Amino acid sequence: MFKTILTRAVLTVGIAAATVAGLAAAASASQSGVSSPAAATSRPGIAKVSFSGTQGSGVASPKITITGSHFGATAPKGTPHHATSCGHFTANGDVFGNKLYFTDDANFEAGFSSSSGADCIGIKVVSWSNKKVVLKFGNAYGTFDHWFLTNGDGYAISIKSAIWGGSVSGLS
Repeated sequence: MFKTILTRAVLTVGIAAATVAGLAAAASASQSGVSSPAAATSRPGIAKVSFSGTQGSGVASPKITITGSHFGATAPKGTPHHATSCGHFTANGDVFGNKLYFTDDANFEAGFSSSSGADCIGIKVVSWSNKKVVLKFGNAYGTFDHWFLTNGDGYAISIKSAIWGGSVSGLS
């Protein structure tokens, strides 16, 4: 048993040393003007998500502010989403495939679409920059049983390949 533990420890140290060596080589290459594949494409990353507005049913959509990096200068292309399987809604925002969507863990999803259908609630992009995105939900928000946010709801949001989750807070 001791030999097995020792072998695993040696392998772990060996892997860690190889990783450190690889990182050092990448850093050296980028300092010498040679770019590595990882440096050439920066993935989006979410650092913080905040909510503002009113919680509960029968109220306007809250604003969702996402800060981070590498979101790109413009929002992903969306598809207008007015005629849904849940009914027809004016000003319902867009659906974005898997490039932009929001999930309230047990209650609703917004903005996702695939070849088999789309969420009933669209997303409206209020503003978009490389480091900050502000969103609201389309007019289907709040129209069915618990299709609204409440402080304490679990959520997940995805922007391009970045994913972030937590509990809704900050709503009055």
